Amino acid sequence: MAQVELASKFRKGAGKGVARKLRAIGRVPGILYGPTMEPVSIDLDEKEVLTLIQRKGLNRIIALTVEGAPGDTQHICLIKAVQRDVYQQHVTHLDLRKLDLDEKVVVTIRLTLEGEAVIRAKGGIVEQMVRGIRVRTKPNDIPTGFSADISNLKLGQTIGIGEVQLPEGVELVDNPESPIVNIFAARGSAMATAE
Repeated sequence: MAQVELASKFRKGAGKGVARKLRAIGRVPGILYGPTMEPVSIDLDEKEVLTLIQRKGLNRIIALTVEGAPGDTQHICLIKAVQRDVYQQHVTHLDLRKLDLDEKVVVTIRLTLEGEAVIRAKGGIVEQMVRGIRVRTKPNDIPTGFSADISNLKLGQTIGIGEVQLPEGVELVDNPESPIVNIFAARGSAMATAE
């Protein structure tokens, strides 16, 4: 997986007042932490963070540069948590976890359904219960997404998480028996009359 570059600045102050001042000038307070380092307070450009999240997703390896930090200024990390303003959808805080590229990490990968149109054309209703699957893998092997084909499902059938094809080197963390989707029939539909 290709790394995405992101620039940040070392931040000395902490607390609500400092965070409000940063947000007012378009910066996002954040923290960089890891098992082999002390936590480092940083701030990032909000537009760069939003662009990264919207275009690349949350499971991208980030080559982070921390300007003005004591010690190491280059870090390989992954977004661990994003806090947002409820009303305006601004990013209010970002947690980044430093990575060891040889150590496995647990991430949630987006799941999309294929064949929904076929079910809906027959009058079926698709209830997707799982939108992300937790897996354990090395950072360079993180998949971009998973898909499940539901076009051949009939009324009342489900697909379990364990039925999703995982690439080599990727282990399932979630319960493989958990259902991904349920298929219901709308009243008067072809599916309802066929059953």
